[in-house]
Amino acid sequence: MKRIIGYTRVSSNSPEQLKALKQHKHRLTEAGCTEIFTDIAPRSRDKRNGLERVLGIIERKECDEAVFIRLDRITDSPTVLERAITICLDANMPIRGLDDSIDFTTVGGRLHARILCNLARAEVERLSERVKHGHKHHQNRNAAYFAPFGYKKVGDRLELDHAPFLCLIETHEELSRAAVGRLMVEDFLQWLSLRKALRTWNTRFGLQTFRYRGKGNHQARGKLGFSIVSLTSWLNNPILRGHIAYGRSRRQRQRFENLWDVRPNTHREHRLLTEEEYRVVAKILENNFQNYEQDQGHTPVYPLSGLVFCGTCGMRCIKVNSRLLSTPDHYRHSYQCENYKTVRACSSKSSVRQEILEAALIEALCQKAEDLAAIATEPETAPESPEITKLREELEYYQSAPGHHAALLVQEIEQELEVLLARQNQVPEDKPDTQNILITLNSPLYWQTLTPEEKRELYRALVSRIVIQEGRVIKIELKV
Repeated sequence: MKRIIGYTRVSSNSPEQLKALKQHKHRLTEAGCTEIFTDIAPRSRDKRNGLERVLGIIERKECDEAVFIRLDRITDSPTVLERAITICLDANMPIRGLDDSIDFTTVGGRLHARILCNLARAEVERLSERVKHGHKHHQNRNAAYFAPFGYKKVGDRLELDHAPFLCLIETHEELSRAAVGRLMVEDFLQWLSLRKALRTWNTRFGLQTFRYRGKGNHQARGKLGFSIVSLTSWLNNPILRGHIAYGRSRRQRQRFENLWDVRPNTHREHRLLTEEEYRVVAKILENNFQNYEQDQGHTPVYPLSGLVFCGTCGMRCIKVNSRLLSTPDHYRHSYQCENYKTVRACSSKSSVRQEILEAALIEALCQKAEDLAAIATEPETAPESPEITKLREELEYYQSAPGHHAALLVQEIEQELEVLLARQNQVPEDKPDTQNILITLNSPLYWQTLTPEEKRELYRALVSRIVIQEGRVIKIELKV
């Protein structure tokens, strides 16, 4: 059966693009493709997993034909196109497009492909220019893109959102988004601490956030859920002080105020934060950043950091320190849910000591190593090479042939076959002793001899996550 591979790509995982991807797969299947590779990425990205696999299969001559929808599904980069053409020519592999009549094996086909590639690149550049012109026109009118929490868009302008938003159960007080936002500002100015302000906020409104694996911990815009990072970005937003700001991309949102394009006093009558209050806010945030920078160069290595998760809300657990009363100069290191520690947004208060976590992890790794060592002791039977298979067929043929000449050939083939079998079963001198390695990993004493840096590297390679709940380890997920 012929192996015909197909390839297609869509730009994003929006419902429209995913629907188009489904249609592409159906068309490739109808075209006779036995395997279909896809990517969800822009065509300007040169490195894509699906495309790399397709080109690798063609380069190794492991298929009979390659099919794609059209050239812009492959790339708009001349470099990637030339590489694909070279691979197809070297492999002498036929490749065809369903919408583009392209044949890489002919001069005209290659010329057609290069023209289409340049047209696709020009289309992307024209689209980029239209978007830039649209942004410039938008900014020339000092128009707002979106409203942060506490605001609403009225045409191109921003106003405080005084519409009823929530009602407190205890006092039956009705609050708007603007009033709730002002409460957050007042909490921060009272405590002068992001974490204390968030704890007050979550206690007042009874908030508890949950993190599901693979879905992140982000709140939709306009919701009450704030984190340390999102609260920092919100307080730093010039919109709260009555200004419009452009150029606050994701990487520039926390710092780099000198790169922002701020248009002052576009909605001065709709402020949540005065300039005097912001000077206090900015000073606290700057001190936090400077302390963080100083701590980065002197922070010791904790091998389990980033691997411990809360079994109640799914949030990552962070390291907490507690001073020992017997020896005040020493600290005990434990791990606690970040949602509880920072913003009191989780009911899991109990922490687990680092040595208890590490002992449970080493026990799980030793047990896994013991299981793998048992598997490694089983004899491996390597498949016979094509040369050995061919010799066995010749041997069977001459054994049934009459005459003394056939007997001499049988003897020669048996000797040659014996040499090839001995060579195949020979163990290379530089081959690692897998069983001894696994036995070493199975010893708890081995883990005690490692430095924190060495443990961190091994844990990152072997462990997926450690789940704790109610002060105990409930699950350890390994990658092996």
